[in-house]
Amino acid sequence: MRTIGVLGGMGPAATADFLRRLVELAAASCDQEHPSCLVYSAAHIPDRTAHLIGGGPDPTPAMQAAARTLVSAGAEFLAIPCNTAHAYLEPIRAAAGVPVLDMVALTAAQVAQTFPAGSGVALLAATGTVRLGLYEVALRAVGLAPVIPDDRLQECVMAVVRAVKAGARARDRRLEEAMRELRARGAEVAILGCTELPLVVDPAAAPLPLVDATDVLARAALRQAGCALAAA
Repeated sequence: MRTIGVLGGMGPAATADFLRRLVELAAASCDQEHPSCLVYSAAHIPDRTAHLIGGGPDPTPAMQAAARTLVSAGAEFLAIPCNTAHAYLEPIRAAAGVPVLDMVALTAAQVAQTFPAGSGVALLAATGTVRLGLYEVALRAVGLAPVIPDDRLQECVMAVVRAVKAGARARDRRLEEAMRELRARGAEVAILGCTELPLVVDPAAAPLPLVDATDVLARAALRQAGCALAAA
């Protein structure tokens, strides 16, 4: 199997959640049936949203350096469990010189496989991801209709993201309230487009069906590694 490189640390809890998914989703009966995985939890990388919307430090050089570190250590392809980091995907790919999975495109394609063309798709994501239109472009490319939070609702979602980064792990009902509002605006499914959000969402209580970008990326990484997936 091919060795997975995980460019993580954005944030650390989301990276740990991604690694757990790699283990749980693999159809493995012993250690040797799991793919090898190199992880760089590069928590020093500057905040992506702060750079995209607030003029904070550019995280590109740090992400490129982390990618090169993983490849030099033996990673044969990279996965980045941070949606907003995909605003910098092409510079990271250029630095890595190996395949880098596109979490955003993979997630949009997953929604399109399950929901018909024209379906309304609510986006729950960090403000940098939303403002840059990463998912809007990807969803429209596969014939889906993005339903984007207004400024008030987006600040509510971002407050949840910040809470998780500060250590929150309990179910956060603010996300359920946001989904109800987006459902009233025509959403038929919601994307968890920030890797912090699955840590505080109860899918059984969600007012909309969920597509979890962390889950999508983990499955894609296992397939890319040549590892069979566990039965659903």
